[in-house]
Amino acid sequence: MRIQIQILLGVALLSNLVGAKFHPSFYNFLLGKFGKPIADDLLRADLGTRGSFGGGNPNATGLPIVVIHGLAGYAGLSKKSLLKKYYSYGQPKGTVFATTYAKGKLMDSLQHGMQCDYVLKIRTLILAVHEYTKKQVNIVACSMGSPITRKAIIGGHCVDSGVNLGRPINHLIHNYVSVAGANHGAILCSQKPFQTGVCSPVHGLDCRSKFIQEINSQPFQYGKNMFAIYSVADEVVGLRNTCGEMASPLEGAQPIVKQRLLHGAVIGQTTEDQWRSLQTP
Repeated sequence: MRIQIQILLGVALLSNLVGAKFHPSFYNFLLGKFGKPIADDLLRADLGTRGSFGGGNPNATGLPIVVIHGLAGYAGLSKKSLLKKYYSYGQPKGTVFATTYAKGKLMDSLQHGMQCDYVLKIRTLILAVHEYTKKQVNIVACSMGSPITRKAIIGGHCVDSGVNLGRPINHLIHNYVSVAGANHGAILCSQKPFQTGVCSPVHGLDCRSKFIQEINSQPFQYGKNMFAIYSVADEVVGLRNTCGEMASPLEGAQPIVKQRLLHGAVIGQTTEDQWRSLQTP
């Protein structure tokens, strides 16, 4: 388990702290639409300027992008590794959005699985961006963020709390891009660490967890187009999960397979592949 934690620490330290915060116009929209408790829950002011970003250009051409981070991540990491690249490729400023669903700390993240609160937060952000821009939304979901986002789109009852998220919202999604996604669980759970947390049999990344089994129980179209970017050398999610299944592919998604990239590099060094996928009409 010590080796696994060291690997995850390396992933968590891939980027330095980066300033990030919703634009006032988007925050004010959230206040009016959802009220202060939900607006603040998405803003994540408790994390300072690294808790969220996006907004300020609702009438821009093109589709908005919602980025969902992975285990031990936070919005500020996505800003450095993905946001600036998207802007350099031509994405209009203010049209990429992210929040932080956890606390952005490795040891805290390991103590929690894909709990309903995380799923609901991502679902609310997707709905908010759609209503703010009046457009379909493009999704880039990284690592553990992919199964969390998939459940957010599918809706239905949470496996841990029983809360009903509502009906599917896949009609709001244009392109869904999974990047190093733990779509069928992750090899990091091979020694069954953190049984009440990230490898929980209820809402963890164990391949047999209720969460993983439910989201993979039947084919589902998460958007008009779907892509799965992953690497055969991924040391965190793994090529195969602990059940011997391929860990990152997504049924119905176009695979984009890398040979030598480790987990963090799959996220940070495939931005051109991500961008091309996002441009699919």
